Amino acid sequence: MASRYLIKETLPFVQFSSVKVTDAFNALFDIEKIPEETLETYCQSLFTKAFNQNNSNIPDFLNHHCSLVKDPMLWLNKFEKLISENEEIFHEAKRDSKLMKFQTCIELKRQELKIEKSKEKTKKPPAREINAQSEERYFSFKESKLKCHSLPTIQEKVFFLTTEIFEYSTAELELINNKLPDFEQECQKLIGKLQNYAKVKAEMQNALPSTPEGLLPYSKLRINCNVNQIVDIFYQLNREMFVDGKPFIDGNVQDIVAVIVNCFEDKGGLSLSPQTIRTILKPSKEDKRPNSEKRIDLGEI
Repeated sequence: MASRYLIKETLPFVQFSSVKVTDAFNALFDIEKIPEETLETYCQSLFTKAFNQNNSNIPDFLNHHCSLVKDPMLWLNKFEKLISENEEIFHEAKRDSKLMKFQTCIELKRQELKIEKSKEKTKKPPAREINAQSEERYFSFKESKLKCHSLPTIQEKVFFLTTEIFEYSTAELELINNKLPDFEQECQKLIGKLQNYAKVKAEMQNALPSTPEGLLPYSKLRINCNVNQIVDIFYQLNREMFVDGKPFIDGNVQDIVAVIVNCFEDKGGLSLSPQTIRTILKPSKEDKRPNSEKRIDLGEI
């Protein structure tokens, strides 16, 4: 092998597609697995074997090596990177057409692997869950319902179910499972439920009081410390800290409770209890407020 064909960059292949020499060894495509095989020796052998392939053999070469590893997609991505990192070798040898052939075939193989993986994930449900079947497809309301619930918006859910109904009504059914409800009727019922839900939700939102003029919309602030530490801050500003003889925050207990409950939520995202806040604010309930070690002393800030 001429020195100009020595690779300049290796790639961290997770799996090697090299094999031991047996009767099944394919001299055209296979790479011999040697005892002291390293990443460098594997990458060099793989590149050399690939570089010496005829253009017409490249698709079979890729198929062969993908069949020898557990994760063909990962191997293919690494191989593509190996070719890319050493493409100067193709340019120097005036084999640009071979490089383009590899790049094209790699992309086609990648798409093929994606399709295969997609088919593996889409497993046909058992016969007891199939409402009806035509030559082109089967209709399972249980499966369609799960797909429907995975869609993000009501509009997309209704559109999906409407499409399912159209395909069912226009299909030439070969088999109908009489033990299950009619597929179309079940889809129609679910559409009705979704539309009713959307209507009720819209009515609830319309019933909510509008934000008073001049008041900015807001979300509750989350308290990641103890609730009594935050409440105690309001207690200090109302009961212990003064400016010109007036409290830093001047207001009655009920208003302070309302501000805290309406503006804050606990670390779990739950609403605060007005009764708990009211108790902590009572001067006589010193034991409910944080001790000296945990208290946020505003006078020292």
